[in-house]
Amino acid sequence: MTAFAFGITIGSFLNVVIWRLPRGKSQVTPAHSFCPNCTHELRAIDLVPLLSFLIQGCKCRYCSKPISWRYFSVELLTGLTFLAITYHFWQTPVNCVALLLFSAILIPIFFIDLDTFTIPASLNLFVFFIPMVRDIIGITQHEPNHTLLAGWCPRSIFGAGAGIAIFGFIRVIGWIWKRQEAMGLGDVLLARGMGAFLIAFAPIGFSPLYHFLTWILLCCLSGAVVGPLMIFWRLRGQKRKKEPIEEPSEENEQEYPEENSNIGEQLSAIAYCLLLGDLVEYLVDITIAALKNAERGAGFRLREHCLKLRERWGGHADEDEEEFVVAPTAIPFGPFMVIGFLLTVFFGEWMAHAYLSYAFPPIK
Repeated sequence: MTAFAFGITIGSFLNVVIWRLPRGKSQVTPAHSFCPNCTHELRAIDLVPLLSFLIQGCKCRYCSKPISWRYFSVELLTGLTFLAITYHFWQTPVNCVALLLFSAILIPIFFIDLDTFTIPASLNLFVFFIPMVRDIIGITQHEPNHTLLAGWCPRSIFGAGAGIAIFGFIRVIGWIWKRQEAMGLGDVLLARGMGAFLIAFAPIGFSPLYHFLTWILLCCLSGAVVGPLMIFWRLRGQKRKKEPIEEPSEENEQEYPEENSNIGEQLSAIAYCLLLGDLVEYLVDITIAALKNAERGAGFRLREHCLKLRERWGGHADEDEEEFVVAPTAIPFGPFMVIGFLLTVFFGEWMAHAYLSYAFPPIK
């Protein structure tokens, strides 16, 4: 139960991340939590994970306005996820800690993408670097699941490239078919981190991509099952609010413009993911923000250079953060990638073994 208690505590902080990050708010200032309705500062008694929400009747103690069930759900989901990871991986402490950190990033990605159809670049970078660090530890400790491929390539790098290639291919094929963005670039970047982590779970002696097919199938299956329900509830909510439901027609097609005009730009977006373009943009943005008050000297020159670089690059990472119109039948794929990844981590070995036993039964 220690893992569960720790998880719901972390979940309380993740609620802050989920609310503040998409709004461009700092994660550290203000240091105190506050009600999003009345902005009243919350005290310790208001922040007890799970219990405060239930005891206060799902309402703010100060303005009596209802609090979204999402806050309770995030805390409970984080607690259960931490409990499951600890139960399954306690015998390998390094993997256990790495997965706990990884899942603590996946949960905000799940809810932010579900709400805004975007995945913040900072979270995607964390998702990539956690398995990278885990792989470096494994290489230095000569762990069997972290041996260099072909004697020189770290497994995490190969897995990241495979994730980008698979979901980047889906993105490009979708564009060729529909001439519209079938998958956001944030999803491709998320696949980079998941692929880098998932490759370490391949059994020794099998292909490094042993679990990738299971992962892809579970992502698609979860989307196929839950996606239509999400569309149904969204359309039902629009009817209740008496909002006009946009039906696709020649008159309103222009509201969903093509973001990439040619195949070359689609392929350059995939190259951007492979070359860590999001990391470069993130560092450039941090530098610009840190030197925003510099008026002369080296700081001013560096800021101007970064601004020119930012303008020349064009900003692939911004394409998911710009304002866009969500089609009535659109669904974010990031949450289903999270579901597929976690199911693969917990049940992928069993599913793969069951399929191989059925498809290739032992010869008697």
